[in-house]
Amino acid sequence: MRKTPKSRSRAGMLPEALTGLLLLLWFQAVLGRVLEETYQKWLKYQEDCVKQMESEPYPSGIYCNRTFDMYACWPDGLPGSLVNVSCPSYLPWFEKVRLGVVRRRCGPEGQWVSQDGGQPWRDDSQCEDEKEVTSEEVWYKQLMVSFKVLYTVGYSLSLFTLISALVILLGFRKLHCTRNYIHANLFVSFVLRAVSVIVKDALLEHHWGREITMESDLGEILSHQAAIGCRIAQVVMQYCILANHYWFFGEAVYLYTVLIGSVFSEKNSCTAYLYLGWGKALP
Repeated sequence: MRKTPKSRSRAGMLPEALTGLLLLLWFQAVLGRVLEETYQKWLKYQEDCVKQMESEPYPSGIYCNRTFDMYACWPDGLPGSLVNVSCPSYLPWFEKVRLGVVRRRCGPEGQWVSQDGGQPWRDDSQCEDEKEVTSEEVWYKQLMVSFKVLYTVGYSLSLFTLISALVILLGFRKLHCTRNYIHANLFVSFVLRAVSVIVKDALLEHHWGREITMESDLGEILSHQAAIGCRIAQVVMQYCILANHYWFFGEAVYLYTVLIGSVFSEKNSCTAYLYLGWGKALP
């Protein structure tokens, strides 16, 4: 009997949890590339549609005007007819639906039939991705969402405790010494790491999670100007993570100097550790 997600053993949960985390990272990296490739294909489809509409002669009498409705390219339609065109070639799953058609109805007065909301009626059911969502995929999606919530809550709690520790270390003059300065810089690197991750997630959610209703919305999402904040956030996050690792190394070096020998002299040790922690992380 096949096991359901609820009946998984704890031994099998660890590798699947790691797989879910890797899927989350992979999904964030691939999503933008797929969307941009689809947008470029859509622009080419729109350009070809405009050229086709400009090159074909107009019919006489009453007819529904040729148009591009942001989804498919429609020729002139006869009154009272059902107009069929092939599924748009820019769809990421076009190979699955290349034999399908999308439909619009031309009214008796030469106007495209509209829905109750005023939008033109269109039947694109044959062009939809018919991929079935399995219970495994639902479980992995829930797992990825849980991972994001988990590390966001963890980083938020860490921020509170780390800031409290910094207030204590820096607020009492008797605690001011090289050892505690190194501890404080390590705590600051943890704080910056947590803040950079949270800000990065917020920018990505704002950038990629907005609703697309017009062509300008999609162009704005994929523009370099709109994505510059996300790129800067990614660079700052990577620097903070690397600086955090170097401050771990600085802590180890300091413990070595205390327990075994002296690597840096007491006069320039603090400056050397500052360079090691914050300077070495720079590219």
